[in-house]
Amino acid sequence: MRSTTSTNARRTAALCCAGLALTAAAACTSSKPATDGTINGAQSTPATTASSSASATAAQPAGAPAVILPPDLRVVTSFDVKGDGDKEAVAQGLDYALRAYNGAFAAGDAENPAFKYSWDGLARPYMANIIGQLVQRNQTITGETRYYAATITVTDATHAAATYCEDQSKGYPKDRTTGQVQTSTPSVRDFTEWNMGLEKSAQGVWRVTNALGEKGSTKCQNA
Repeated sequence: MRSTTSTNARRTAALCCAGLALTAAAACTSSKPATDGTINGAQSTPATTASSSASATAAQPAGAPAVILPPDLRVVTSFDVKGDGDKEAVAQGLDYALRAYNGAFAAGDAENPAFKYSWDGLARPYMANIIGQLVQRNQTITGETRYYAATITVTDATHAAATYCEDQSKGYPKDRTTGQVQTSTPSVRDFTEWNMGLEKSAQGVWRVTNALGEKGSTKCQNA
């Protein structure tokens, strides 16, 4: 059972400005820390994105800064929009943005080039603030975050919307100094349904500019 403090540490975001909410990849917490700095299965997973589909979402956008993830953090995306070139391009941008955020979040670096490349508008300073909160707690993240069940709508040449689910039941915060991992009991609060707004820049890059998340999603838990 999560304590109020640890729940807030994991899902620190509240609605703000133009509907920006929750962190895109905040780590799980628990009032009961693990006895050591490891999580079963986490240390052996690769630092690259896995994809359960053959869509273009796993590809690195041309010219984009490299996303760097720690070896004990796995970001899994399953955005199956294969067969529609416009949607594939948006999915690729969203996939990159989520991996970039996880990399910046884990590093505690809001100036991370990949993060700044893929987050714009109100989204960037808001997410940068969440990164700063993790730094203040002297924590990083470990384990696995999974994104899946995406629906993408391209509204015009430069605007798109995306809804998808996030599963954080295998993701946890880790103390930067001691390496101690805080585990938690999985619950519906590990699942978030996201609505994202994306815009294409003059350079042809799809960036996240707005985000709204609803945690505790039974829809995503059962997807």
